[in-house]
Amino acid sequence: MSGNGMDAVREGLARGLARFLAPARLPDGYAPAFATQPRGQVFDLAANAAAAEALAHPLLGGAEGALDLLLSFQGAGRAPQALGPARVTVEDETPRSFDIRTPHHRFTGNLKRGEIEQRLHGEDGPPAILHGGNLVEFTWRGRKHCLDVEDAITTTGIEPVPGGVLLFHESIVGGRGRFSRAASQDLARLRYAYEVRADSPVVTLTVTLTTAPGITLDRVRITTACDGMSDQRFATLVLGEGAEARHSDSPAGDNITVQDGPVACFGALQGRPARQALALSIRPCGPAPLLSVKASGPEPRRLHWLLARYAEARLGPGQALVAREERLVLRGLDAPLAVPRGADAASAAPAGAIALALATHAALANGPRGAALRAAALHALGAFEPDGATPADLAQALMAADALRQGAGDPSLASRAAAIEAALVATQRESGVFRDAGDAPATVGGHAAALLALARRGRPPEQPLRRGIAALGLATLAGPIDTLALRGEGDPAATGTEDLARLLRALRAVQAARAAGAMALPEDAARRLAFLAATAMTLLQGRIRPEGEVLVVSGGAPGTAPTLGAQVAALAALVPPEATQERAAA
Repeated sequence: MSGNGMDAVREGLARGLARFLAPARLPDGYAPAFATQPRGQVFDLAANAAAAEALAHPLLGGAEGALDLLLSFQGAGRAPQALGPARVTVEDETPRSFDIRTPHHRFTGNLKRGEIEQRLHGEDGPPAILHGGNLVEFTWRGRKHCLDVEDAITTTGIEPVPGGVLLFHESIVGGRGRFSRAASQDLARLRYAYEVRADSPVVTLTVTLTTAPGITLDRVRITTACDGMSDQRFATLVLGEGAEARHSDSPAGDNITVQDGPVACFGALQGRPARQALALSIRPCGPAPLLSVKASGPEPRRLHWLLARYAEARLGPGQALVAREERLVLRGLDAPLAVPRGADAASAAPAGAIALALATHAALANGPRGAALRAAALHALGAFEPDGATPADLAQALMAADALRQGAGDPSLASRAAAIEAALVATQRESGVFRDAGDAPATVGGHAAALLALARRGRPPEQPLRRGIAALGLATLAGPIDTLALRGEGDPAATGTEDLARLLRALRAVQAARAAGAMALPEDAARRLAFLAATAMTLLQGRIRPEGEVLVVSGGAPGTAPTLGAQVAALAALVPPEATQERAAA
């Protein structure tokens, strides 16, 4: 494609990106930032940081509102993952396929089966937590009973409550006496009610077992459970809180008692570094006493089912046993973020991405605006912790440090950049793939970000770059769909356009570094690099299409719906890499 043709594509992509602009409410007014959907109301900070960085080109512009959004969260504490309406939104109230959004989580599932799936925003795949898998135990007329709650659900509903909604399911609990051959008799009603609110990421679960008139139950046990947790690889159990908390590997086996008697709170941690890990915390709130906590898993450090049992020795006619819990699911946090209403308190935005966007624009701005952007970039970079960070986070922080260092010549930034580079190179596995520590899978996006950051250094480290490029190859997915993929660490493929565009950007940056004489490549490696870059360009062009006077980018295979992430990544991939380097060195 000619230079003029590429300019037209970039301009069309920038106009397509402008479709996502919407007013974001900030403390001092509104700013035109990029919503996750055209005319949307949810603003992902990482996506706005990526958009702002992509638009930091003399011929583009249009990032001022995104920068204002990022600046508004550069006070004390970490910035939230997203900002949106301060309310609970019910997208679908059908009990068998409900879809409910709060500022902190998304809830889907099937109340008829007693299943509530909870995800953090922006995360697909298996749910962070599946609320379900409950049992009820009791003795009636000498016969012991242990019943699956979900097998007897008769009533479900979703009801508004002040500040949120209540999801519930009710079961009729039946049983027979020790010597009875008659049909099962209705003995009690069991209700599970989950309250979700806009102003808190906490889910309040209330379980109520009420006996029928004339019925007395002995050795009553009601349970609360989280099921299907093995897909998320929860590895560590946490019993207690604060300095008194006990941490232990989740055991292998079924229904293993890990806690006898009351405990202030209990939960589990994912097998990842602290700033990436999912954390589940459950706080019993009474009035029923906690009897025990049990865990099940197919192997050590792979929790599948976590069950708490609440007990009463005897429940007379018409009496109720009530257990209440506060359940909290966070990503990379010890406690919810202190953020304004409407902001996500359950997960934080990546500090490196924010620092990179602010630092890139600080190099272009003058006067008070430039000083404010630089100060905010330094603040965001100061909040970044390399220990346990993902390759993508390390790469963005490294590029931010380089941009700030080139603009001011601060020697402390040079040493900071060197330390981050060392941490990034240390994430490269024997396969050549850059991969997180712990149980987290390798990602194409993380690998691409690492290659980009290293290629943009003043002296690119040649061996890590050569090994990283050698770890790339072609792949054909079902469809068939041609794409690029990593060779090793599970062979993840660039299934989404965002990952494909990130790879193209990284490959073009390596080409630019070689052309500038900053690094050397053997001739065969250079030819392979050119082939991979040309292939990525061809595949990306197949996912760009016109809609009216703009160009939009499919989120996945050609013809699929456009997404903000794909639009931003494609635009960033097509900005001349040499211009980026010139700006960083200015």
